[in-house]
Amino acid sequence: MQEPHRRVVLFYKYFIAESSALKSLTANFVEEIKNFIQNVCGELHMKGRVLIAQEGINGTLSASSQKCMDQFIEMMDSYTCRVQGLQQEVQIFHRIDWKFSDVQDDLVNRNQRPFPDLKISIVKEIVSTGNAVQLDDIPEYGGTHLSPQEFHQLLVENENSAIKSGESDNVDHDSSRKELVLIDIRNTFEHAIGHFKHNEKPAMNPNMVTFSSFDTQFCEENKEYLKDKKVLMYCTGGIRCEKASAMLRKRGVDDVNQLKGGIHRYLEQYPNGFFHGRNFVFDQRVALPSGKMDDTGNVPVTVIVGKCIECQSPYDEISGSRVCTVCRDLVLVCEQCVTQLREYHCERHAGWKTCFFTFLEPFNKDELNEQIPGLISIRDNLKDSKNTRRTLMRQITKVQKRIKELDECKSFTEKNSPRRCRTCHETENVCDGLCWGFWKQAANADRSCLGEQEQARVPTKVPAKGNRVTPGPDWNEIRFGKKELFTAGIILEVKSWNSGGEVDDCLLVAWEQNDSEGSNNNCRQTNIYRYGALDKSGVRRYDLSLIV
Repeated sequence: MQEPHRRVVLFYKYFIAESSALKSLTANFVEEIKNFIQNVCGELHMKGRVLIAQEGINGTLSASSQKCMDQFIEMMDSYTCRVQGLQQEVQIFHRIDWKFSDVQDDLVNRNQRPFPDLKISIVKEIVSTGNAVQLDDIPEYGGTHLSPQEFHQLLVENENSAIKSGESDNVDHDSSRKELVLIDIRNTFEHAIGHFKHNEKPAMNPNMVTFSSFDTQFCEENKEYLKDKKVLMYCTGGIRCEKASAMLRKRGVDDVNQLKGGIHRYLEQYPNGFFHGRNFVFDQRVALPSGKMDDTGNVPVTVIVGKCIECQSPYDEISGSRVCTVCRDLVLVCEQCVTQLREYHCERHAGWKTCFFTFLEPFNKDELNEQIPGLISIRDNLKDSKNTRRTLMRQITKVQKRIKELDECKSFTEKNSPRRCRTCHETENVCDGLCWGFWKQAANADRSCLGEQEQARVPTKVPAKGNRVTPGPDWNEIRFGKKELFTAGIILEVKSWNSGGEVDDCLLVAWEQNDSEGSNNNCRQTNIYRYGALDKSGVRRYDLSLIV
């Protein structure tokens, strides 16, 4: 049995101080770092996720003990790389702010780890902005770093000032004091289950699904409002604020401050401070309590700040199987509402819940016809969103095609069809929510634990570019179409479902087939990403079979 992992480390570093020396380095430099970390983690049996770019490194790793963590940090800290032409060695990982946390006993007792495997990915940016923020922008435009003590004290002073202002109109106040604005630089679902509050108000939520939208939407829309304010921003560990503060200052907002070390460092010192709810973490622990203690001083008590998106009752449990059917962002849906809904819609797409559905099999022709006007109305009222308009047009076409299939008796309505996961399209008895994002299990993780029957399902030949394939034993007709339409295909690419990951578990295929109308379509391509994925019952699923 594998030793359980009890410690997690969160870390990042932008190579700002080393940037002048590193500018002459090529992609070989990044590959060298990747190989080094891969070897170190392999030696220490560490798991997790690491992103490496020429601008820096960002990672979260788990290990069996703090001793193991200390060994990892010692090896990282002593690592040097030689810069050609400069004849100097650079300690690239020196002075990283390592942040530690424990793995809960319930995860350890089930012999589960925060991460199922190790994935080290080479990327263009360790926090993606679409190149809106360059490495040199961070020291030039980045905000003022506030320690947890300084951040906390500013909130205390601001709250005390507000209390005094409410107590008496005769109290002298500093009219030059700027209004304080607190901004959460995280995704919407992270904010939903936990956030800072001051003066009984939650921090501003930029309503981000992707980080790059902070610049193009929030900063652009709020730059005038924030110009005369004192801005305090925060994220989980500090990495996103480095670029978010630069985005805001480049828009003309001068007084921008960021919480050094993020929520993680703040809660270490102020478990009963201004942060309420749970802190989302990107591993299988999902979220950690804020650290508030009950009367015994032993059990963490977390105030529930999240609400079910449907009934608004207090709720903060996140599941990878509960995502918006439109944008696939995580949403909070309580257990009672789950039983009443087939599909979920986030706050941004709440107005779509009567007409936009991924799975159309439960609807009859009249119900489908009622969906089309709603989709057209949403499309026509959009201002500037080509991608959203394109999504709606695809949905309209999809509904129209379904209506035609019902008319021609090629399909039929299934009122009691099982509810399916929006991400993997599998039924509830198969999907356990581990198919979304970082929860996804690697296709070849822990194969040694498979029984004889399961071992027999593992293909003996590894898929490769150029191999021919045919629909496999676990082909999903609702998702991919009827088997007889896909007699054979050629693998064009073998890649990772999680872009840049270590496990090649996604196949891009060009099918040699005739479509339902009888016209030849020899170049149709589709992504298959269930090649060996582990389902809820422990069975590995293969959508494709290799033709040998």
